[in-house]
Amino acid sequence: MKIILVFSNMDQIGDGCIKLPFIFEIKKRFPDHYFIWATNTGTTVYNSSLKNIANEYIDEIYEKVPLMDFFLKRKNEKYNLKHNFDIIIDTQKAVLRSIALKTLNCKTFISSSAKWFFSDIKPKNYNNFKNNYYLDDLFFMINLISSDKNNETFELKFPQKLITILDNLFNKKKSYIGFAPGSKVKNKMWKLENYIKLALYFENLGFIPTFFLGPEEINFKKYIIEKLPNTLFPEELISEFSGPEITMASSKYLRCSVGNDAGTAQLLSFGNTPLIKLVGPTNSKKFTPHLNNFYIIDSKNYGSKNINIIPVDDVIKLMHKVI
Repeated sequence: MKIILVFSNMDQIGDGCIKLPFIFEIKKRFPDHYFIWATNTGTTVYNSSLKNIANEYIDEIYEKVPLMDFFLKRKNEKYNLKHNFDIIIDTQKAVLRSIALKTLNCKTFISSSAKWFFSDIKPKNYNNFKNNYYLDDLFFMINLISSDKNNETFELKFPQKLITILDNLFNKKKSYIGFAPGSKVKNKMWKLENYIKLALYFENLGFIPTFFLGPEEINFKKYIIEKLPNTLFPEELISEFSGPEITMASSKYLRCSVGNDAGTAQLLSFGNTPLIKLVGPTNSKKFTPHLNNFYIIDSKNYGSKNINIIPVDDVIKLMHKVI
C-alpha cells in the first residue's frame, strides 16, 4: 500500500478552509495512495467542524503527533510512524519539526523549511521563490512531485438534507446580506458598531441582515438583536450540521457578504457570491484566494494597520458596486 503523509502544525477554521482545494488535489493526483493528515502541537478542523467534508478525501488523521518522542526514540503507541511512507509533504517551516519528520522512513520528502534544505526535490532558483498566497505555496509543492495536473475544479458538495433546509430558510423572493464581524485576534476586528451601521443601511434598502458568529462572538448576539430585530442567524436555526458547514452552504444564498480577515469570512467565500474582506494588520494577499468574487479593503491603503480606520461609507460604496 502506498502512503502519503501531509504534515501541518495545526489547522484552524480559516486555514483549514483555504487548504480544502489542496487536499482535494492530493486525492485526485494520488488516488492509489492512502492519505494521512497529521498535526503536531495542535488539532485540525478536519477532525471536527470540517470532518464531514474532509472524510471525502483524507483516509486517516493523526492529531498532536509526538514528533519529538519518535525523533528521540521514545516509545509511542498512539500513532504508527514506522510506515514506509512513499511521500511526505511538510507544509510548515519550523526547522526542528522538519528534522524530526526527515527521520521517518520515506521515499520522497518535500519541505520548504530552511529554504528547501531538507527537501529531496528542490525548485529551481528556490532562493528567490516567493508566493503571496498561501495556497499557491502548497500547490507548488505538489507540482514538484506530480506533473499530472488535475483538470477538475474543486467544488464543495453539501448534503442534500442541508440544502433542503436552507432552501426553506432563505426566501427566494427576498435578498440577504451576510456579515462576519468576529475574529479570535482582536486587532483584526472592525468595530461591531460599524457592522450594525452597514446592516441598518442595507436593511432600509430591503435587504435582510444575516449574521454569522463564531464561538468567540456569542456575546455579540444580544446587541445585534437590540439594533436589528429582524436579523437572521442561520447557524442557530439548524442543529443537524456544524456551524462551518452551515455558513459555507449558506453563502450561496447571499447577495453579498462582509467580514474581517478571519475564519468565518473565509467560510463565506465558498458560495461564489461577492465577499468583501476587511483587512488591518495582516497580509491581505497571503490568505486571499485568486477568485473573482473576492474584494479587499485594506486599512494600510489609508495609512494605518488599524482596521478601524476603514470608513463605513467606503465599504457601503463597494457593496453597492458588487451587488
